[in-house]
Amino acid sequence: MFEFLTSSKDATDPLVSAKSVSAWLRQLPALDVIGRQQHVMRAFDGMRLSRKPVDPARVQAIQFLDAALGADRRQLIKQYVENAETGPKLAERLWHAIYDMAQGFMYAYHGALEEGLSQEGNARWKPLIPLLFTRHTHYAGTDAKLRVFRYERWIPAKWADLHRSFLRATELGVERVPTVMTSAGPNATSWTLEQEYLYTLLVHQLNTGNMSPGELDWACSQLRAWSRRLALDAVPRSPEGFFIDIAGRTGLQRRTGNDSGSMLRYVDTSPLADQIDRATMALRHAENSDQGPAGPINQQRIAVLEKVRPSVAPNVQSDLRRDARIACKVPARVRIGLARVCRELEARDVSEVVPDGGGAEQIEVYAVADTPRSKRPTPDEHDSLVASLASFSDPMWQVKDRSVAGLRIAASGGIGQSLALGGLLAVRQSDVSDWVLGVVRRLNKLSNEEVEAGVSIIAERFVPVTLYTKRDPRDDMGFVVNGIDVGTLGARFDGIYLPPPSRPDKPLAVKTLIVPTSEYSDGRSVILMTGRSVYTVALRHLVEQRAEWSWATIQILEKKARGG
Repeated sequence: MFEFLTSSKDATDPLVSAKSVSAWLRQLPALDVIGRQQHVMRAFDGMRLSRKPVDPARVQAIQFLDAALGADRRQLIKQYVENAETGPKLAERLWHAIYDMAQGFMYAYHGALEEGLSQEGNARWKPLIPLLFTRHTHYAGTDAKLRVFRYERWIPAKWADLHRSFLRATELGVERVPTVMTSAGPNATSWTLEQEYLYTLLVHQLNTGNMSPGELDWACSQLRAWSRRLALDAVPRSPEGFFIDIAGRTGLQRRTGNDSGSMLRYVDTSPLADQIDRATMALRHAENSDQGPAGPINQQRIAVLEKVRPSVAPNVQSDLRRDARIACKVPARVRIGLARVCRELEARDVSEVVPDGGGAEQIEVYAVADTPRSKRPTPDEHDSLVASLASFSDPMWQVKDRSVAGLRIAASGGIGQSLALGGLLAVRQSDVSDWVLGVVRRLNKLSNEEVEAGVSIIAERFVPVTLYTKRDPRDDMGFVVNGIDVGTLGARFDGIYLPPPSRPDKPLAVKTLIVPTSEYSDGRSVILMTGRSVYTVALRHLVEQRAEWSWATIQILEKKARGG
């Protein structure tokens, strides 16, 4: 949180009229978006401290400020999604800047709305009521979007507040009144409370845990435009779709056929699903006809729409998993991040991951193709809990279900908050002797204490290795130690070697390395040392790349024996 509660020279109350707030805004730093946000938060605080009554002039001032800061909010969100993976500290600061601003406007509109509703017979207040409802709900949608960015969910009380506000508006008959801020410009799009309410409900449907903040931001922008055609009905239009209990404490729920009640409202999302299908077809057509720089962008957007559709379509397949999952309760140890995985496993002897022994070196054991996969022992699921608890005395991580290619893991006690979508981790289940290497494909933060993640297994056999950048040898600097020309060894870094075949799903029949992304470039030569040999390998095609790690195929360029 920013220190906007402290007194300063601008801790006055400029929000008394549109004219006063306009003059105040002109004095704020034009290029410092976060600095402007801090001044705005001080202004909201000054409004609270002034204890002056809310009147229509103040409502006009709040509207003026709201419209004037639209570009600032868009810029802050843009900066947040650009830094979410590469600059977590800056992203955290930007997230709080947007969040604080949204909360400030929610508070301001809520106070104005309460005052307006208390003056039911006042003609000056009556035309302002629909807009106050709409903008208050608009910022609830902003709050929802920010939560989804971090895979968080609303608490029941937050849902109850949203539904209560919508119910009050329906009682007044203003939920479908088009509204637009007077200072928003002549071409501004009008919005009704019902449209903002539905958008907020749908944003929560995007909390599937498998999209990055950048993907979610683009998906939300499409959803906002496409959801304007939807409506809430007291009587369902079809046996499919969703319903919402406006007297309840939850979000949208899929219809089961047993839903009924006077407080239920139904929404048919068929128009939204049709729009997604049309957009997907258009992007595929563009992808086939445009091989330029827009091609990868179109591919990414198609992938996003394919993730969005199941969560908002009126009907969905009951089971989209490729492999059968077995429910279990197995304590586990988890190490998160490339560096942590390497530290945990670096003490293991290479021979531990060689299934057929023979004294051969790890990098040479597996052929490029036609290599049989090692079989993991299949534990008895009924006995796994007792055996697990005996092995791990203080289980904070738990595997809740598993398949050939994936795990669903859960953490309690706040220890899983460092998990991130696309994060690399190693998992050792208490009833399985070996670690497995995986990638977080889905993330669900149930609360500040509890986290669940869907993990895709990319390797059951892997070993941490020490790598060196390769320097060009110099005649005046070279000297040999144990068969190694030390002059050719550059900076040292850790990596993970994955012998083929890796990845249970669509196995790779090539040798691969996982290295820090900062160390990867196509064709770069690095030195890999084992107990008996020194290899020069070239990093080749990427299998997958994230901000922290890159998974690439390798080509062995040279092998030299190490001296004894």
